[in-house]
Amino acid sequence: MLARCSASSLSVAAGGFAVCVAYHVHGAVIELAAVSDTTLYESATGALGNGAGQYLFAGTTNQPQLRRALISFDAAGALPEQAIIESVQLTLHVASASAQTHSFSLHRVTSAWGEGLSDAVGNEGSGAAAMMGDATWLYSSWPGIAWTNPGGDFSTVASAATSVGDIGFYSWTSTQLRDDVRAWLADPSAQFGWILRGDESSPGTTRRFDSSEAIDALLVPTLTISYSIAPAPGSIALLALSLLVARSRRR
Repeated sequence: MLARCSASSLSVAAGGFAVCVAYHVHGAVIELAAVSDTTLYESATGALGNGAGQYLFAGTTNQPQLRRALISFDAAGALPEQAIIESVQLTLHVASASAQTHSFSLHRVTSAWGEGLSDAVGNEGSGAAAMMGDATWLYSSWPGIAWTNPGGDFSTVASAATSVGDIGFYSWTSTQLRDDVRAWLADPSAQFGWILRGDESSPGTTRRFDSSEAIDALLVPTLTISYSIAPAPGSIALLALSLLVARSRRR
């Protein structure tokens, strides 16, 4: 006897019969707030930070100086062990007005970094004196642990990019962004987040984003993950065995 099984079923053959055991994969969506974020302010001394600031910056200032934002999420700690990640979307809120639009890209960070207690004043565009543990332009953790590369250690290939203009919400999503989170779920020790880069080819492209310390909780960086949960292989095997035993008793 032949039996046609769907992708969400298990085929078990016995006594000339092919038994299809269906198992269900349930979809779910989870929204995560950033667990840490900060800005890297280009500096010859690497002594500027803003770990506790309300804003993040990326792009090039009018001076010009570079700004890059670090953002990380604890996806591995929030998702079930058997989660199958289907899609990922990062949403940020732009807090500074501009009529110009520029591309901003996310790159997977490849080294651990810190978030200290430095807190810049005003619009925070110039940063503050770095404090213990701060990630800065030259240090992944001020003052003793340096980046391999000034400006952060990250993949040169962008995981996702989107055009950013005036004040409002903007989202990044792609299969590579999804694969980054899948990799972190498989190896939580490599869960270093992303670095946000703006247009670094010309001055005046900087955007100010709300950070995880924003006064309005609705504006903080958010990672939306759509996933499914597959049953443990052992439970599927037991289900198949039970069906076969019941079938043999009826014969």
